[in-house]
Amino acid sequence: MQESTPSPTVRRNSVLLASSIVFTSSAFIMTLEIVAARLLAQHLGVSLYTWTAVIGVILAGITLGNYAGGKLADIYSPRGLLTSLFFLSSITSLSVLLLVDWMGSWERPDYLSWPLWILWSVTLTFLTPAVILGTISPAAARVALTAGGQVGSTLGSVYAAGAAGSIVGTFLTGYVLVEWFGSKAIVVGIAAGLALLALVAGLGLRRKPTGFLMWWIAWVSLVGAATIGPWQWAQHWGHFFGLRFDTSEYHFEDESSYFAIEVYDADEMDNTRVLALDHLVHSYVNLDDPTELVYAYELVYADLTASLAPSGTWGAFFIGGGGYTFPRYLEVLYPGSAIDVAEIDPAVTTAAHEALGLPVDTRISTWNMDARNFVADRARAIAAGEADPYHFIYGDAFNDLGVPYHLTTRGFNEELVSIMAPDGVYLINVIDVYRPEFGRFIGAVVGTLSETFPYVYLFSGEADGTSEERDTFVVVSSRIALPRDQLARQINPNSGTLFAWTEAGELGGDMRTLLQRANRLVLTDDHAPVDNLLAPVFALQ
Repeated sequence: MQESTPSPTVRRNSVLLASSIVFTSSAFIMTLEIVAARLLAQHLGVSLYTWTAVIGVILAGITLGNYAGGKLADIYSPRGLLTSLFFLSSITSLSVLLLVDWMGSWERPDYLSWPLWILWSVTLTFLTPAVILGTISPAAARVALTAGGQVGSTLGSVYAAGAAGSIVGTFLTGYVLVEWFGSKAIVVGIAAGLALLALVAGLGLRRKPTGFLMWWIAWVSLVGAATIGPWQWAQHWGHFFGLRFDTSEYHFEDESSYFAIEVYDADEMDNTRVLALDHLVHSYVNLDDPTELVYAYELVYADLTASLAPSGTWGAFFIGGGGYTFPRYLEVLYPGSAIDVAEIDPAVTTAAHEALGLPVDTRISTWNMDARNFVADRARAIAAGEADPYHFIYGDAFNDLGVPYHLTTRGFNEELVSIMAPDGVYLINVIDVYRPEFGRFIGAVVGTLSETFPYVYLFSGEADGTSEERDTFVVVSSRIALPRDQLARQINPNSGTLFAWTEAGELGGDMRTLLQRANRLVLTDDHAPVDNLLAPVFALQ
């Protein structure tokens, strides 16, 4: 007896069903990819290495999954297979939360470089869920093909749905979900969504859901409650399983589009609070005394500002706001100064107002935008006579696990000149290590600055010179000669040592050694391998 040919309606519905499944699974994969980088930031930082590993591992998982899924679709009934694949995808996706927390306790073996360590960590954490999610698309495509119809059109529709799902998942996660729900809640949502799809697929086959599947849906719900639920029991178990941080003593907590932000009390420091970004300490703020500075580089900033500040009023611009520690210091001690801050994350500014003592009526003006965009806008305003140039520019957007490379280049330095007074000074802090096999980044930074500023001075954060440990250096750049001997004497005796400089092409101190360590690399907008230069420093974490 000849089998009946599926009607056009059946074929159309089969293609629609397969396309919907592929759309959803592709959106989940891209959501997981973006969230992966956020979850790893606290342990591995956000660098070129991190993103490369995440993208590469997810793509490898999709490739393996597509191949395996095609083989499985040839062996098993695709509709029954989808139920199992949804279920396994849910399990492996939820496991990410525990694996990330477990990964944070691992110690990097000496034989693995920092880039390979990142690749290994990402692989162990995210490869399996990517593989299982990757098996769904070919199984779904088989559903459409079994209904007949033209193969090319059918596969084209399914592939297009997968691409569209990837696009939607990318934009929805990056622009909406992370800020609304947070990374861990998103992972729980993915696991819950996949579990429900498994349930729906089972019901579509007219099968009663297995008890195991129902128990799994209940378990995902409990994990979700423990991750984001406001109830006391949920918070207790969430802390116990490492699904959430203990925020009971936090004065501020948020996960924005840029950072996981936390403000809490500093240990053994009276009425002082800490700002942590991606769980890394960024600033200390004394609520009683805004002029108290904790970091050595801030003390160097303070002394250099006192030495180089002109009489009368002047303007200062900060690249990065963070805890607003030094902008507040200037506001209090230099009441005539005009202070502008470009802080890319509005949630960081909110944290400063709500939990770090930044008053609402502050004289500090904040622009929540990328510093480079602000500089371009300011240069146009100055050229039109609508704004004044700055005497001081302070760079404070770098940290030890993430450096915005576009703020290190010769092109950016030349843009800064357009918003600086002729006798203006540019100060930045840079984390590196001054010993053989290290110092490539700081060497590239000072070499690049020397291309634009004829006078560059480099201070260590140590009171007795450079050390062989990680240090926060301060680089001072100007278009006019600065009183080098005076600056060296006036630096705070508890921190800071002038140890390298270049003056109108003449190298002094250890400047020649630094430039040689960086192979005289000049960072440009086309070539700024910042993460590669800092790889040895990352490995010291």
